[in-house]
Amino acid sequence: MNKIYIVEDEPLIAQTIETVLKKYHFQIVGDADNAEDAFEEISELKPNLVLLDITLEGETDGIDLAKKIDVSLKIPYIFITSLSDPITIQRIKQCNPMGYIVKPFTEQNLLANVTLGIFKKSSIQENETKKTSDDFFVKHQGKIIKIPALEVCYFEAYDNYCFLHTADNKYLITHTLKSVEEKLPKNQFIRIHRSTTINIKHIESIFENTVLINEREIVIGKTYKEELLQKINLL
Repeated sequence: MNKIYIVEDEPLIAQTIETVLKKYHFQIVGDADNAEDAFEEISELKPNLVLLDITLEGETDGIDLAKKIDVSLKIPYIFITSLSDPITIQRIKQCNPMGYIVKPFTEQNLLANVTLGIFKKSSIQENETKKTSDDFFVKHQGKIIKIPALEVCYFEAYDNYCFLHTADNKYLITHTLKSVEEKLPKNQFIRIHRSTTINIKHIESIFENTVLINEREIVIGKTYKEELLQKINLL
């Protein structure tokens, strides 16, 4: 049974959503009217989908909560809101929602968006699983060789090409870093500079502005550091 978490500060609307979804055999695992409680419970309960209002109790609104979910939890969510002004839409563009439902909504509109949101997430997870399990094949000295994903330390941009670095070798890839990134498992590789994407599993240590990988210090761009710190399992 698909698990749904509701973040809504209007009790009547939250109850309406719960009633409709239970009717179609979705499991409501929890709800909250503020971002702080919601993030804590979503982290623990790991629902299949979050229905997220934008206007919430407290200082943090639904869009700020969505950004935290994007970085830390990777759990899909759908915005449910009465807001549709240009400023709100512009802020939403900075997030990755599976859908957007404008209040007041109908039962069928809610059901369709929830069903499609869960389907889209299942498809993405299936593709990510395939990517994670695949090795890389690169052309090198007239032949195609296999490089296990775990052996890749980082990718480094080089004009319209990029280099793949392992502990012992580097290989020229005849594609841009951006196009290579599209084929990488997101849970294992992360961009830390406009010219560098690293394998998180090879990080030896992190300094103020650099990471150490295979005894080489690699610069962290200012705009990438926060996402890197969110990505690692910092105790």
